[in-house]
Amino acid sequence: MPHDRHAAYHADRARGEAVRAISATSADAAAIHQELCLRYSGRVIAALILGAVGRGVGSSPAGPD
Repeated sequence: MPHDRHAAYHADRARGEAVRAISATSADAAAIHQELCLRYSGRVIAALILGAVGRGVGSSPAGPD
């Protein structure tokens, strides 16, 4: 992902936090790990979107009417 050189790291962290949230022994710990997972996942999604925009994916070649 060219717009975020740390996207692979964020994806790995998101996965790890998801596993920790699932295996947490308390609701508080699960909530904390879920929040971290969502934050890391958001960074990955942003990198994907910015990469697609940078490549012109999804843009209309005809332009506005």
